[in-house]
Amino acid sequence: MNPDKNRQIAESMKETLERHSHMDCRVFEIKVVSNKLNRLQKGSINGIFREAKWIRNAYIADKDSCKGNFKTVPVKIGDETETRKLSYIGSQMKQSVIKQVNSEIRSLSSHKKKGDKIGKLRYKSFCNSIDLKQYGVTYDIDFAGNRIKVQNIQKSLYVKGLKQIPSDAEICNARMVRKASGLYFYVTCYVPKKKEPSTGRQVGIDFGIEHNLNFSDGSDPADVSVKESKKTKKLSKKINRSWITNGRKHSKNNLKRIAQLRKLYEHLYRQRKDKANKIVHNILNSYDFIAIQDEMIHNWHSGLFGKQVQNSAMGLIKAELKKNSKTFVIDRSFPSTQICPVCGCLNKHPLSKRDYDCPHCGYHHPSRDIKSAQSILDKALKQVSTERRTKSPEEVSASVAEACSSAISALPVIQEAQVL
Repeated sequence: MNPDKNRQIAESMKETLERHSHMDCRVFEIKVVSNKLNRLQKGSINGIFREAKWIRNAYIADKDSCKGNFKTVPVKIGDETETRKLSYIGSQMKQSVIKQVNSEIRSLSSHKKKGDKIGKLRYKSFCNSIDLKQYGVTYDIDFAGNRIKVQNIQKSLYVKGLKQIPSDAEICNARMVRKASGLYFYVTCYVPKKKEPSTGRQVGIDFGIEHNLNFSDGSDPADVSVKESKKTKKLSKKINRSWITNGRKHSKNNLKRIAQLRKLYEHLYRQRKDKANKIVHNILNSYDFIAIQDEMIHNWHSGLFGKQVQNSAMGLIKAELKKNSKTFVIDRSFPSTQICPVCGCLNKHPLSKRDYDCPHCGYHHPSRDIKSAQSILDKALKQVSTERRTKSPEEVSASVAEACSSAISALPVIQEAQVL
């Protein structure tokens, strides 16, 4: 390749990265209208996902089988291997499948170096997602006609949801995902940052079981629990019984039940995510500084509170808050529930005791969860103050603490409950 062209590409990428650093990255979910798909389109879509599975499995088995712009791949059928032609998947889609496998290999290697127990990279029976890496080449969007054109699929696909994308958005890559409820596109865009008004408020948030979110300022606790319906539980029992009855093999009717159950679980996930998004939106609009603890919510699920954690959306809320620059995360080892805010002693309380008492100094709080949220906020403010003293101005300006420093400096010191 021409060196001048390489230099132009590198400069263009550098300019793009610099421009995107001053913008917000957002992902929009666009759904394909399934009853508008014709037979050829359905065949092409199924063919792309099928051939992506072949490439993934062939690359895991032998990297040399997927080099260059390959037209065929070896596919194992029983004990024999046959060569199959790739008719639907495009060249950029092929590279995205290989790139995904390489990413998974690097991730496993990283975990192995840390001493984690890992398994082998397994073959897949289904491939339900394809990266569309270049807008205008691998895929294109017709906003006026509500259509998306994908490489190697005849005619454009009629979709719903394009009105979500702002007119000033810079469209980048996308991902085509096949779910139980239909086909979706997840389009990544960069939009100009909007200046959010300052509220001058700060809050500490404690995650819990009785109430999912507890706030240090005494606001009403938030619960994000959406339980499974009776229909979902009944269908799950039928599937398990049929699976055992048929010698751990699914019958045709059972496969239909599984497809129906996937739709129900997807609907349940969307309900939880909707609740989580609304709560996160309210929190970010109400406070300038948010302190949370890096709780191991996954361990709660494997412990005594499996069902309560499974039915909640605490993990979604925690993940969304951690992405925002207003949020400061303290270490999970900090004993926010046990520590006394007056004397600093650690006092363990049984789960049944919902208030907090310190036998050393006599401190009392009517809610141990709110007290824990206050301790989290107090710890976060101290860490922010320490970082501002130890870091250089350039480092501070790039940190979360500096982003919220103007709000923190104007706020009073956290108020503790009265000592009885």
